[in-house]
Amino acid sequence: MKPVSGNLLQNDLSPATRLVALALFVFAVALTGGGSRSDIASLPLLRGFAALTFFAMLAFVPTVVWRGIRFPLILLGLLAAWMVVQLIPLSPAIWSTLPLRDRVVSIDELLGAGDRWRPISMTPTQTVNSLLALIVPAAALLVAAAVPAGERIRLWWAIWGFGVASAVFCLFQFVAGPRSLFYLYRITNEGSLVGLFANRNHNALLLSLSILSAGWLAVNEIASRTKRPLIVPMLIGSMVFFLLLILIIGSRFGLVFGSVSLLSCYLLVRWSYRFEPKPINQARGRAHRRAAAAAPAARPARRILLNLLPFLLIAGLVAVFYFSGRDNTVARLVDGDGAEEIRIAALGTVASLAKGQWLLGSGFGSFASVYQIVEPDALLRQDYFNQAHNDWLQLPIEGGLPAVLIFLAGASWIVSGLVGALRQRSRPFGVEFVEPIVLAGAFALIVLNSIVDYPLRTQSLAMIAVFLLVILARLRPTTEDSVPWG
Repeated sequence: MKPVSGNLLQNDLSPATRLVALALFVFAVALTGGGSRSDIASLPLLRGFAALTFFAMLAFVPTVVWRGIRFPLILLGLLAAWMVVQLIPLSPAIWSTLPLRDRVVSIDELLGAGDRWRPISMTPTQTVNSLLALIVPAAALLVAAAVPAGERIRLWWAIWGFGVASAVFCLFQFVAGPRSLFYLYRITNEGSLVGLFANRNHNALLLSLSILSAGWLAVNEIASRTKRPLIVPMLIGSMVFFLLLILIIGSRFGLVFGSVSLLSCYLLVRWSYRFEPKPINQARGRAHRRAAAAAPAARPARRILLNLLPFLLIAGLVAVFYFSGRDNTVARLVDGDGAEEIRIAALGTVASLAKGQWLLGSGFGSFASVYQIVEPDALLRQDYFNQAHNDWLQLPIEGGLPAVLIFLAGASWIVSGLVGALRQRSRPFGVEFVEPIVLAGAFALIVLNSIVDYPLRTQSLAMIAVFLLVILARLRPTTEDSVPWG
């Protein structure tokens, strides 16, 4: 008997239609959501499409599907509600007591506008932009959750496919040059292979996440009884190719993340071969065992070579790029480019700003304007400091204590979900143990990258993070698992 689970139009989408919706959504966000600025021309199109997708999912997908993602949806709603609160005008008596408002109050009094009501946000238009930006991760939540629970592997393929598309754009940019139409954003790292992004570091993070995705997909394919002989070599080749591109891109943390991801996936793939289904042909299996026993002396050397292979590969690629004389990641890692010196010098100012704004924040999207108020003269330069390049500090600066509490609630949900997923595996060290490990590694990459960058302020990376959340929610069986399809 089919369980009762309604939606707005009392209709349902077939599983195939849901997968098509996922593919179209990933394509649209990947093509138009690779920047973090509020003045990108493609943002209205992206957000309009995301809004339509959001309401379409609400209308055509049963409500039982959303049960597994209730908590992320609630947190997203709380974040949106706090942004709305930051836009509510306050009386001058209250507003003037907030940190950094004294200069604005003095200007208002000189202009004869001392009785003007202002919101908590010091840049209301940027806070409105941040509020509108939430529609993309909200739509991504519904689109990803609409994928049948048993088909969550499709989300891993979506992440890997996004990485492949960005890598293809890197090749086009390499061939066509820095002024070509393959650079999708006006303000970008010109001359670097940014792929589908405006920032090379964001592209490197995506490629690192794609390496992890390819690793889990390869493990899953090895353990599958349905053999597709070209899938595993294709995935392993893509992992090496992604690391090669990271070396060219110029992202130092990307090199570290990509190398660690590749080494981890190599170990997981090698370990997963012990769970490869045994051949049905017993005679072939016995012949294979006899051949293996006939050459016992070759096994230790082969094992050592296999263990050293990824290290030799990475060391060889690093050496080639360092001695090539070209501008690349290895050269920037050794010689630096001056940008990190400015960020380190500004760290104290950013930390003091977070200390002053920790309670209510200065408004989402306000960092660049607020930083200019306290920016030391010694750090003044021609280009401006548009982000803190440390989301752990920028979050309390812009969102205050409520935003930090929302973040801590989300982090607790992720950690408890990962622990629960690892505990419930049928075999403690079976192949199904690999997916939670890879998922934890993907979250770790995003968290660590947020110390030196702002990945989740980019719409397409926010979509990838949402996909990881839905995969985590799907690792535990829900009511939706028992809903028949079709």
